[in-house]
Amino acid sequence: MACQSAVAPAHTPPVPTPAPTRRALGRTITRLLVVAAMVCVVVLFRDRLPSPGEVWNLITDAHPGWLVVAVVAEGSSMTAFARLIRYLLNAGGAHLTLQRAVAVTYARNAVSNSLPGGQVLSVAYTTRQLRSLGATTPLIAATLLLSAVFSTMTFVALGAVALLAEPATRVTAVWVFVVAGAGVALLVRFRPRGLTRLLSGRGPRTDALVAQLRGARAAISLTRRDRLVLPALALLNWLLDVACLAAVCAATGVSVGPHTVLLGYVAAKAAGVLALVPGGLGIAEIGMAATFVSAGMTGVAAAAVVAIYRLISYWAVLIIGWGAWLLLNVIATAGRPGRRPSR
Repeated sequence: MACQSAVAPAHTPPVPTPAPTRRALGRTITRLLVVAAMVCVVVLFRDRLPSPGEVWNLITDAHPGWLVVAVVAEGSSMTAFARLIRYLLNAGGAHLTLQRAVAVTYARNAVSNSLPGGQVLSVAYTTRQLRSLGATTPLIAATLLLSAVFSTMTFVALGAVALLAEPATRVTAVWVFVVAGAGVALLVRFRPRGLTRLLSGRGPRTDALVAQLRGARAAISLTRRDRLVLPALALLNWLLDVACLAAVCAATGVSVGPHTVLLGYVAAKAAGVLALVPGGLGIAEIGMAATFVSAGMTGVAAAAVVAIYRLISYWAVLIIGWGAWLLLNVIATAGRPGRRPSR
């Protein structure tokens, strides 16, 4: 990503650095607490942690065929999400090839999962990439919004299945879903006339948000078929990622039930999001390993499974993503005629 800088005139007074916002301060505190918690876990449970040598032996003895299946499943998961983005853009009238959609998906994933404030930077990066392809700002906003909505909905559905399938969490999950369902029913019954009407007139920022929501709603008109295809693609993205984890379990010779694999996957993803750490580093691994150990898996096996899975689903995807970023922003840009270098 090329950065342009401007030199202020000599008579311009220096701009004071703004004080950190409450949100930034909250994120910093959260990350410090996460690091402190990880240190406490290592210190308090160092005698129970698996031996690195035993974990390494299990990793090196993993079945290569199942590892290939895991890699293919993870690559297919990324492609499914790229198809989701492409489908939404095409529905709004913008053309995007599957190859370009895959490259943008990997690149935005790298930005989101490796940089502080990566989610915000990822949105800005994706917007710039899609705008260069001719997509309008309302269409891009609608694409990002709907892809997030469908992904969140299908992930929540997977989480519900995982909690209901696990005997230890089934009763609690049923009560939570009953209460949540009652709340949703009340909202539907006594819903306000409209979200945009409710937010209108509450300040310039809110009015701008309302305008963006209206523009996004008008940018993509979903048909009945679209309402089936889009959730299917979002669900396929998650299921293929879960299949990668299941293949890693098979590669290490770990016998574990499908509901345990799904619960460990959901726990890792949820913990990584709640921790506000790029890529959920440290937290996702602890959440997944803790879930597997509580289900009866040995510490050595859990550590090996988590290490291999994260190597494939995070580190390998991250490397490919930055390669895609380099291809989209440096190599492809340098090949354009008449392009002036950034200053």
